[in-house]
Amino acid sequence: MEIFDFFVNLYYEIRTFAPITQIVVISILFSSSLIITLFIYLSMMRYYYKKFSKHQEKLKPQIKNLFKEILFGDRIYTESEIENDYVKIVKKLNRENITLAIDILLEIKFRSKKKSDRYSKIVDALEFDNYLEKKLNFSKNSTKVKTLQKLQLLDLKELDAKVIPLAYSKNKELRREARFSHLHLSTNDPYRFLDEIKGDLSYWDEINLMKLLKIHKEKNQLNNLGKWINYSDNISLIIFLIKAAGNFKQEDTKEILFNKLKHTNYKVRKESYKSLGKIKAIEYEEYLMNHFFTEHEECQLAIIESIGDMNTGNAVDFLRRAYEDAKSVHLKKEIALVTYNYKAKYNLFEDLKSGQTGFDKTIFNHIETQLIKFK
Repeated sequence: MEIFDFFVNLYYEIRTFAPITQIVVISILFSSSLIITLFIYLSMMRYYYKKFSKHQEKLKPQIKNLFKEILFGDRIYTESEIENDYVKIVKKLNRENITLAIDILLEIKFRSKKKSDRYSKIVDALEFDNYLEKKLNFSKNSTKVKTLQKLQLLDLKELDAKVIPLAYSKNKELRREARFSHLHLSTNDPYRFLDEIKGDLSYWDEINLMKLLKIHKEKNQLNNLGKWINYSDNISLIIFLIKAAGNFKQEDTKEILFNKLKHTNYKVRKESYKSLGKIKAIEYEEYLMNHFFTEHEECQLAIIESIGDMNTGNAVDFLRRAYEDAKSVHLKKEIALVTYNYKAKYNLFEDLKSGQTGFDKTIFNHIETQLIKFK
């Protein structure tokens, strides 16, 4: 009652003030009330979040043990048994507990040294696909990006049809992630969006693409990349695919790679030189040696690296002349490094080293020091 009387008295006292003063006082009271209310709300949210996090941390060991038993144990669980056992631990199969299950399953999948073919049993039993599909349909773009990444990690190929519409999103980040997901999940035409990649690939884009291509390679599903190297007009994509063709030893692309040595962009030529070496296209070795002295320095470094990868033993005279004509320390170092492991009738490395003095001799001593890991 006293509080009520206080506010009544305050109300009548404020009415005695000038109008402008009344407005100021009311604004101050309103702002103060709002700040206090917000503070109480945030404090309660923080309290409940801490309580919720603490509760989930307590559940994690039990869930991990259950999932490990399902994945690696002798007993074969049915989907209904998995669901029932999980619900016994978490009490309710709601959004938060499905998210927790996904995170723990991914942690086990990528940290455990053991392998299992039962991951899909947990995915199906707890209906991860339905939950993630709803997130793709009704979430904001940043959440959709994270959901697409989880689809890739869980290998949920059945949701590929839901990914395709997002591949045409106006949001650049979402569009790219959806196309990466399609490349990973599709069993029909995973490379359909390579033709549609616009602009420069970021470092993260390249990591993602290379990771997905590696998965295709391991499953013997990697297409010949020559088609896109040959016809794409996106320089950034061409350079990336040339790297990939070399890394995955795609010998069928060597003619296309050789044709790219005539490209006007030196970065395209540089990666083509490197990849020809990685796939050991020795029939082009003479071409590489003949064009070395008129090439851009980065291409020269790539040619030397390629000659070293081919290691035919036929480039001794070329390597000697290349070293003698080299102007930069970086190029000299690369040539010396190649000669250290080069297959020849005599030790070209020692022969070159014997004629060096000062800093140039230091280059050879540096390469010879086995304790130096990165040369």
